[in-house]
Amino acid sequence: MIIGLTGTMGAGKSEVVKYLKSKGFEHYVYSDILKEIAKQRNIELTRKNLRELGTKIKKENKNMGILSINLLKKIKTDKAVVDGIRNANEIKELRKKEDVYIIGITAQQKPRYQRLKKRQRAGDPKTFEEFKKADNLENRGKTKGQNINKCLKMADFTINNNSSLEQLKKNIEKIFQTISSQT
Repeated sequence: MIIGLTGTMGAGKSEVVKYLKSKGFEHYVYSDILKEIAKQRNIELTRKNLRELGTKIKKENKNMGILSINLLKKIKTDKAVVDGIRNANEIKELRKKEDVYIIGITAQQKPRYQRLKKRQRAGDPKTFEEFKKADNLENRGKTKGQNINKCLKMADFTINNNSSLEQLKKNIEKIFQTISSQT
């Protein structure tokens, strides 16, 4: 079984990953593929540079789903969670496999920005204005190769994470039970 995660910045995908790892899932991240390539090409690991590199790689390979193809090659287990789906073609490539489920996680901008400030991850926007600009680029298809809103529409399950961590965990558990009963 492969569970793919898509969603907006700071929506709670990392918390979903923690939950699935506790259920025995191995974790794979789309941006890790880009980071490997960026290091080979001596490109600084910023969110903007990785986004631009992703677009370039997709053009070079003439395949908008190339990151999924590369990620699937790395998976050697029957329980994997893949995190960071940002375009519909990545979902289409994943769905060529059996037992693939896509979970979308979203939340309003202000709580997501507060979460980003708390986690202090390198490359995250520093101000709310920077956050809104990056969020709009990634979510509304304003960058080539990224349209998280379209991915959210393609999700099998969606979590609107505007509440507590406890509620998020309840929502994840409910989805996991539904998926488990189908396999």
